[in-house]
Amino acid sequence: MRAYALGQLKSTPTLRAHIDHCLGCQACEAACPSQVPYDTLLTDTRALLAADASHPFGHHTLLRATQSPRLLAALYDAARAGTQTGLIRLLPYPLRALPRLPPRPAYHRPRPVAGRHAVSLFLGCSQRLEGDALAATLAILRYHRFAVSIPRRQGCCGALARHAGDAHLAARQEAQNRQAFADGPGPVIGFTSGCVAALRADRQNGDPQFLQEVQDVHQFLAERVPAADWRLTRLPKVVAVHEPCSLRNALKTTEAVYALLRHIPDAQIVPLPENKICCGGAGDYFLREPVIAAELRTAKQKVMSDLKPDLVVSANIGCRLQLRMGDASPIPIIHPLVLLARQLGSASTMLD
Repeated sequence: MRAYALGQLKSTPTLRAHIDHCLGCQACEAACPSQVPYDTLLTDTRALLAADASHPFGHHTLLRATQSPRLLAALYDAARAGTQTGLIRLLPYPLRALPRLPPRPAYHRPRPVAGRHAVSLFLGCSQRLEGDALAATLAILRYHRFAVSIPRRQGCCGALARHAGDAHLAARQEAQNRQAFADGPGPVIGFTSGCVAALRADRQNGDPQFLQEVQDVHQFLAERVPAADWRLTRLPKVVAVHEPCSLRNALKTTEAVYALLRHIPDAQIVPLPENKICCGGAGDYFLREPVIAAELRTAKQKVMSDLKPDLVVSANIGCRLQLRMGDASPIPIIHPLVLLARQLGSASTMLD
């Protein structure tokens, strides 16, 4: 990367392959004793390479769709129909390599929530792809009497554009969110770990105060809500926790998910084996490197099959979609807050 940035190496298929094959999972960065900022180096290098090569059709379509959650949902539905019928094979590579996609949950337009303690909620461009997680987040915040503000001008976190080397689009999306939440009440919380990690990594013109206010919802709830306030119904089942790389390596807040789930009486909360290995979702990696992504997904699904939990929870939408793709295990894979909202008992009616 240094040699290329200094002009000592040219952009070749071999050089691009080394960079493209990287998941950007930050496992190396988390383990590095010298604290080398590999994620920054990788995304900056991809931005340099983007000027020397054109993105495939799938990249351009996906990146532009992040500007509109409704368009992104429509494209997902179309892609799912294609994988169900086999028509996906008529599209250009790598889109034709998409595996069978799971249905997306129902989506209802979120409304502000009244309460005593104010927070601002980040939705992101994927809000329509995980309507159940959004509904569960609002239900739990309402249950614990948090007032939730939802700024309308917010948009995509910029992660997909940044990973694809489109630094200009990522910077515009990051600036849009800074402006949208500038006057918002309380901390900015997000329920998708990849989005929260991207918001916190805004390195262009990041406002230190804004970056400090951005929090993962699990960490926020674990710190703000006393254990006695979680009146959850019993669940005599085994719940395996998948740790997204964005939560494990970037945010370093995996323990908060376990802490919240342990409030469920009789539930056996266990980590999914080999959590340190990426599932292969990694943003748009399944589009850029479908073969490697499929290998990682198959390995992760085998781990789930061998463990045989009653259900799996994962805090990142990309990971949940990846684990559900293809010939997936029948084991349900849901957002941690969806499970917590279900165990609220009568309060779970707030999800309707």
